[in-house]
Amino acid sequence: MISADEVISRASRVVDLAPSYGLDASVDKRLTSEEAKRFARAFNRQFIVELADRPALSEMYVRHLDEIILGALIAKEQMGADIGGEFPDPNQIGGPVEPRAAYFGIGDDWVDIGSITTGSPQNWIHSGTTLMGGTSGNPVRIGRNAVHVIFGVGDECPSPKIENVFLKVDGNDKPIIMLGEKLRLQNSLRIKELDKSYIFRRNTTLLGKVFASAGYGSTVTSIPYLVGASFIAESILRVQDAANIPGTTNEVVMTA
Repeated sequence: MISADEVISRASRVVDLAPSYGLDASVDKRLTSEEAKRFARAFNRQFIVELADRPALSEMYVRHLDEIILGALIAKEQMGADIGGEFPDPNQIGGPVEPRAAYFGIGDDWVDIGSITTGSPQNWIHSGTTLMGGTSGNPVRIGRNAVHVIFGVGDECPSPKIENVFLKVDGNDKPIIMLGEKLRLQNSLRIKELDKSYIFRRNTTLLGKVFASAGYGSTVTSIPYLVGASFIAESILRVQDAANIPGTTNEVVMTA
């Protein structure tokens, strides 16, 4: 379990990470003692207590704690509000919370990717989903009411078939994320951890594609999802229907 004091101590140091994420020294909003308490309470409940039977996953969250705290500081700067934990008060920022598929325009849940055509890269996070209603193959754009700290890609399918995941961030192709055989091992965590988190903030453009071998047939079923922590404006956390999240009204995710 992490303490509020540890969160405050780490917050005073993580601003040094900002340049490696393309941020300047303006991202230097410290967390108050109350914010640190809410952060620690939300982090411990969601990513340690609720994952007690999956210690390897909890340890992954702890390894990326500094980056998650940096995400909180970025969210404060971006949204001009205080961190309120998982159940924030009005005009606060919710977080850290689990990333929701709707925050990336995928659908009601990660399972909404449906069947995947094999043998060539297929769109996953893009503007052409039913939820987004934009142009297929175009990236999405993160709005001002969201900051995401992503440090892994998993597959919820009992028999994962995805061989790799490709991301294009701000127009730049990133090295593919290999999933492959390790995710198919019976005792595998079925998550590919990244060395360094991606921090998606206001105006970040993101395109995601998945690839599965034609050796499985013409289509396969897999359920890729992003592992990490999000910071979302409190008003958005009250939106239950995923269909009402994308677009310029809520400014969480938009077409690009």
